[in-house]
Amino acid sequence: MATTTVAVDRATRSTARETMRAAVLPEVNRKLEMSSVAIPKLGHGDALLEVEACGVCHTDLHVADGFFRPFGFDKFPIVLGHEAVGRVVEIGEGVTHLNVGDRAGMYFCFSCGLCRNCLIGKETACATLLTAPQLAGINVDGGYAEYLRVPAKHLLPIPDQLDAVDAAPFFCGGVTMYGGLKAAGLQAHQRVAILGIGGLGHLGIQIAKAMGAEVIAITSKEKVGDARELGADAVITRNGDIGAQLMELGGADVILSTTLDTADINKVMQGLRPLGAYVLTGMTMDPLTITPAPFALFQQRVIGSIIGTRADLQELLDLAVRHDIRPKTEVYKLDEANTVHEKLRNQQVRLRAVLTPN
Repeated sequence: MATTTVAVDRATRSTARETMRAAVLPEVNRKLEMSSVAIPKLGHGDALLEVEACGVCHTDLHVADGFFRPFGFDKFPIVLGHEAVGRVVEIGEGVTHLNVGDRAGMYFCFSCGLCRNCLIGKETACATLLTAPQLAGINVDGGYAEYLRVPAKHLLPIPDQLDAVDAAPFFCGGVTMYGGLKAAGLQAHQRVAILGIGGLGHLGIQIAKAMGAEVIAITSKEKVGDARELGADAVITRNGDIGAQLMELGGADVILSTTLDTADINKVMQGLRPLGAYVLTGMTMDPLTITPAPFALFQQRVIGSIIGTRADLQELLDLAVRHDIRPKTEVYKLDEANTVHEKLRNQQVRLRAVLTPN
């Protein structure tokens, strides 16, 4: 159905406030500070989202620790958070596909849409990532706040069947898993091994099952029950030679790694079937040891995958509705963000944490 541009004056928004509360990271290796900051003003093509939920991702810790500084991501102070969903409360000039009141979530990689990679549908490799990257919650203010300015073309509608807390983790964790499985060319009835059943992997199990795959989870003994409850057909505990154990089960066509543990990443490689794909999503700078001969002989692939595209994300949201895929979440108030970060560092978050405004 066609829509028309709606010009909404700041005074006619659902709030007349000029300031908002936000959890601001002032500098690397500092705690978040609850601050009162100006509600962002909109430019052409922007929309203002009233945040209802924002997922907490391990990438948020990477930003806080300065992991991205060598790559040129060095904007401080900054509002973290890239898994933000909520309701549109204001739209800027030139926006025709959104209306005030729409439920939407943010695709945090603000790709240009014009470079060679974007034009062939590979916006996750947008040329601006090398020249002038715009990543919400990483070098553009994100969703640890009551309101969030987003280029409107990077807001996606949220199905009515998903509430805000359930929807938020799909906007990074979920689409990272789905994008990785698509990059591997996963086919129904193939076998997937997922290394690491945490905030990403627990969604990966459900997504792979919905895509028709057999799933082997590789996780700690404490999470064996979680993995089976989520639909894993078999579980390998992360002790001993996990690659040999995977081979004893017949190997996997796709191995999807979510871990930062390069020792385990190396161990599980021998469980990859001929023509298989090993997908790496964990952000670590530690080196891997890869022996080329087996990969050449068995025509295997190693793939780096960050997130899926906006099209992938829309497909995933539809898949989640049709197959009842939901994250397992712990919900916290915005002013508990430091507590959540500490728990995440100490591996005390049960799968995925989500912040909601106070």
